[in-house]
Amino acid sequence: MMLTASSNTIHAYEGIETYYIRYDVKSSSNRIIDDNLMMIPAKNDFRAEKFSQISATGVISAAPGESKISVEKRIRDDSLKTILVNNGLKSVKTKDVDTVISYEGVIITPLNILKNTYNEEKSIFLYEVQIEFSPIAFPDKWETLNIKHRVKAIFHDFFQLFK
Repeated sequence: MMLTASSNTIHAYEGIETYYIRYDVKSSSNRIIDDNLMMIPAKNDFRAEKFSQISATGVISAAPGESKISVEKRIRDDSLKTILVNNGLKSVKTKDVDTVISYEGVIITPLNILKNTYNEEKSIFLYEVQIEFSPIAFPDKWETLNIKHRVKAIFHDFFQLFK
């Protein structure tokens, strides 16, 4: 038996729309030992290249008696990790046998859950999400992007005088 939830939207904190997100995967001796998803407000982050609407699909396991809020949080986290791995700026840091692979990007909330289907036989949720995403630009482009960002801010402030 399959149950389907209606389309949901996951909003971030009220008043904050743009977030810098990074997913770090740490491995030691070719074994993943830790991972971390970080999401911080990025209102004035100029390092984003070009935003586009990204869709991701995935599967998460279901825990007995898990609340709807918990499932939506796990869907959000899993989908952001997938989007970052597939579309984010990748960087690698290595020291001895330890390696950290980082994936970076910027999102504009909300994250829309288009499909959230529970498969009772397999105890899994199948999901599809959609969000505005931009990978972080390569560091050699940061100066140019910063200048563009400052010019846009100056024009925005100038036009606010006439409102």
